[in-house]
Amino acid sequence: METLSGKSRVLAFYYGQGKLKQLCRYRKVVLQPWAYTSAELAFLRNNRTQALAYLSLGEDQPIPSPWHRDARNLDWNTIYVNPAHPGWVSSRMEEAKKAIDQGFSGLFLDTLDTVTLFPQDRYTMLSLIGQLRQELSGISIIANRGFTLLPDLATLVDGVVLESFSTTWTPWGYRILPSYELEYNLSCLYRLQGSSLELYALDYADNFWLEGFARLRAMYYGLPTFVSNRQLTRL
Repeated sequence: METLSGKSRVLAFYYGQGKLKQLCRYRKVVLQPWAYTSAELAFLRNNRTQALAYLSLGEDQPIPSPWHRDARNLDWNTIYVNPAHPGWVSSRMEEAKKAIDQGFSGLFLDTLDTVTLFPQDRYTMLSLIGQLRQELSGISIIANRGFTLLPDLATLVDGVVLESFSTTWTPWGYRILPSYELEYNLSCLYRLQGSSLELYALDYADNFWLEGFARLRAMYYGLPTFVSNRQLTRL
């Protein structure tokens, strides 16, 4: 069934370059800002595809910076940050504004779950999101998870992605989540369904059986879902 915008596919994540025609099949796409030119973003916009720029709020690249903590995310070789540091706040605002000026129509906020590791950051993380909302009014802002920031987060964003809603990747391969994680994600979905937020699922799979499980489970709970590989380079 086609949507009102003429596109049956709702949301995609693609962290590669090019593939503009494939991206135009979707209503919204999350992209890396460095990967697309203003002309390419205009092409997507003219084809009624809304491009959201990836923006990390809780982790940074391993280039020495004063806002870095002495702790690392080994899965991605990134550094945890102090979200209250003025330099980090300034860099997030500059990168967000640059993406909007480049032609992105919104932001996808990632690494919000660092607040789970550093609970003292809850207020400052919400404050950072609030600054983005205030200074870039009118854009679409989608959060990746951030469940520990609820219910305040729901007042600052337009939607939430439930990453790894049913399946995930590990150093040993792709798999279905254990039952307690499936139940936790479902409880978070129920909390979010009481709001007016756009809700999506993002899952990971490397075979048809696992992808089918993720798609069917998301469909059962009324969630549009996107399934890809760990690097989000497969459309």
